[in-house]
Amino acid sequence: MIEYATKITALYSRLSVGDEDRDGGESNSIVNQKAFLEQYAKQHKLMNIRHYIDDDESGRFFDRSAYTQMISDVENGKIGIVIMKDMTRWGRDYLQVGNAMEIFRRNNVRFIAINNGIDSKDQNTLEFAPFINIMSEWYARDISKKVKTGIKTKGASGKPVATEAPYGYIKDPNNKDYWIVDKEAAEVVKLIFTLFME
Repeated sequence: MIEYATKITALYSRLSVGDEDRDGGESNSIVNQKAFLEQYAKQHKLMNIRHYIDDDESGRFFDRSAYTQMISDVENGKIGIVIMKDMTRWGRDYLQVGNAMEIFRRNNVRFIAINNGIDSKDQNTLEFAPFINIMSEWYARDISKKVKTGIKTKGASGKPVATEAPYGYIKDPNNKDYWIVDKEAAEVVKLIFTLFME
C-alpha cells in the first residue's frame, strides 16, 4: 500500500446519456456510484481519493472530459490506482479499453473494477477483463438493435414513439399510447399560425 500512498486514488464514475433521476445537480446514480467507490476506498485504506465524473456521457465515446483528465493524470504520474464500479463504467469499445489498460500498465497504475472482481494486482482476474469488455460491447449493440426495432414497430402501428406528447397535445388519460388535442394549448398553436401567416 505504501507505493500508492503519495499518489491519487482515482474514483471514476460515469452515467450514460438520458438519466432523468436528478436532484438538481448530479444524477442519483452518480451520487450512489461515488458513495460505493468511497466506501470501497475506505475499507481498503486507500488514501488521497479524487473523483473523476462523467455524468450524462455515452460509454461509446472516449473523449469524455473527466475520463480524458484522468488518463492525462495517469500519464503524468499523478495517479497510482484507478477504481470503477464495473467495466461498463469505463466504456463499451473493447479496443479503446484495451488501449487504456496498456496506458495503466506502462505507468504502473493499479486498476480495480469492483463488481467484476478485477484487480490488476492479480494477473488471473486481469486476463478476464477483455472478455468482459467484448461482452459489454456486444450487449450495447444488441440493446441498440432491439430498441430501434421496437421504435420502428411502434411507429408503424400508428402509436407515438416519443415519451412526451408534443406541444398542443396531451396523453389520452384512457390510453397512454394515444394523444389528444390539448384545447388550451390548441388556441396558442392557432394564434402562432395566424401570426405567422400575417
